Amino acid sequence: MRKFARGILVLLLVTILGGVGSYLYEYNTIKDMYRSVAQLYVVPGEANEATLRAENGGLKDDFSIVLNSDVVLSAAKNLAGTSENLEKYLTVNSVANSNIIELVIVNPDQNTAKTYVDAIAATAVKTTTIIPVESIQILSEGTSTGDSFKPNLMLKTIRLTALVALVTFALEMLVLFFYLAFRKRPEIEDEYYDYEREYGAKSKKSSNKRFENDYIAPNVSNDAIVEFDEYISKSNKEKEAAETEAKVEETVAETEAKVDEAVVEAEIKTEEAKTEEVEIAEKAEKAEESVVETAKTETKEEPKLAEVAANEDEVAESKEVETKTEEKVEVKKKKLKIFGRVKK
Repeated sequence: MRKFARGILVLLLVTILGGVGSYLYEYNTIKDMYRSVAQLYVVPGEANEATLRAENGGLKDDFSIVLNSDVVLSAAKNLAGTSENLEKYLTVNSVANSNIIELVIVNPDQNTAKTYVDAIAATAVKTTTIIPVESIQILSEGTSTGDSFKPNLMLKTIRLTALVALVTFALEMLVLFFYLAFRKRPEIEDEYYDYEREYGAKSKKSSNKRFENDYIAPNVSNDAIVEFDEYISKSNKEKEAAETEAKVEETVAETEAKVDEAVVEAEIKTEEAKTEEVEIAEKAEKAEESVVETAKTETKEEPKLAEVAANEDEVAESKEVETKTEEKVEVKKKKLKIFGRVKK
């Protein structure tokens, strides 16, 4: 596709440059011409009015045939004093919806053009014997404006530009045919294309496939293909490693968040255990104080022995509860140490 676009661009550029060159060439090659116009007024007879009138309302081409005849031009040459062929300079036009005939002479010299057209007009007046009309009169003599022009400049430029474009297109086609005929192909062409088809089928199934319109040029070596495959495989591995690392970091972050939550809960429970321990200690102190008071009054109040025994039992239970509480606190401290290591 790129080669096709390049060929079209070259063709357009050459055509444009050829058009400019053609215009300059034709402009400098074509001579400046001058135009001189004389007008004749024809008065047809009443009997010949219908036969001389054309469909556009003007006069028929019979006048053009007569005025371009050897009889009229020979007489005009004698009158102008020249031996040139006036027919190649003369153009006869019938003005629509009128009885006017225009004689146009184009010549490289303005004065010569006027001389020729005046001579032809003077001779045409005498052709009433050839054309059945009542009279032919000179309405206006040849003009002499001095304005030059280059006849058929644009037409010749277009033709030359088209020729340049055609030659350029032919040369491009010739170069293309030579390229297709003599370009280098792989030594093992069949194996190469089999590999390309197989690789293309596998790449469509993989997640990191190539574009479907990928095409490996025939002049690419097998080493380049292997290197490209290794590059694709390396890229896939790097992508997988990055994804795995991201997952590990996410897992570690989640674990740290859970450990932080567990540590906070353990601290809360420890505080609660300390509060319970303080309460138990206070109860124990109160129990001891009651035992002491009971001991003091033992000798005096024997009936209160049963109450003292109960207080002793209560003290024993308090100590047992205190012992269990201390064991729980030790266990929780060990857990806190473990959580502290995990967090670090």
